[in-house]
Amino acid sequence: MSESVDFEKLKKVLAEQENSAKMLIRRDLELTRANEKLHELDQSKSNFISIVAHQLRTPLSGVKWTLNMVLSGSLGQLTIEQKSFLMKCYESNERMIILINDMLGADRIDSEKLKYHLVPTQILDLMDNVLFEMTSVISKKKLRMSFVNRNQSLPHVLIDTEKMRAVLQNLLENAIKYTPVGGKIEIGSQRAGNFVEISIKDSGIGIPDDERKNIFNRFFRAKNAVRVETDGSGLGLFIAHGIIEKHGGKIWFEPNPDGGTTFHFTILISK
Repeated sequence: MSESVDFEKLKKVLAEQENSAKMLIRRDLELTRANEKLHELDQSKSNFISIVAHQLRTPLSGVKWTLNMVLSGSLGQLTIEQKSFLMKCYESNERMIILINDMLGADRIDSEKLKYHLVPTQILDLMDNVLFEMTSVISKKKLRMSFVNRNQSLPHVLIDTEKMRAVLQNLLENAIKYTPVGGKIEIGSQRAGNFVEISIKDSGIGIPDDERKNIFNRFFRAKNAVRVETDGSGLGLFIAHGIIEKHGGKIWFEPNPDGGTTFHFTILISK
């Protein structure tokens, strides 16, 4: 009698296990199909963004070229009022071109279409070049820029210079944009094992506690950042994050005790 009961229990357990296995297989097939569908949708989205952005960039570049000619006086002299209105048009057009370029850059990072040409580079030289391009806006805001413990013997890093230029531009532009007039920005550099670590510290508006987890997300902008600067795509830090990861480094930030934020990133040293 006992053996019969045990046999029935065993049959029941085996049947339940078989049913569970069938359910797991079915669930696995459903998840595989769902993943394939998501991949197809993501590819369609990527293609759509690429086509639309390229189609928009061409006429906007034409508008920029025309406005340049008009503003330079090639098509006749302008009054001060006319020039002022056209400059606003030019600036709006330029913001649209930057936004489209950011969208294309973010899409290439997502789809892994970006090609990297890595060469040994002294990153502080690249930093100097980027800062030189920003001299006028730094001067206009009366910001105090300084290097902390600048190390001229810092080893070369293996980077794609144009991609890394975009990272430095994004981080420095944010520091400048969100630091009040008369504030300060400190740039630090040091060797950290097999990496070089760069830090950009500002005395700006900071990042709210409840929004820090989203700071590297695509299209995300903190509420206080939107209040200070209404224009912005929310793609700069997303792009910087993707580029740094492709270089084998990491990027992070921390709030400063006295206000503002410090962004850090690491890049592998060239062998």
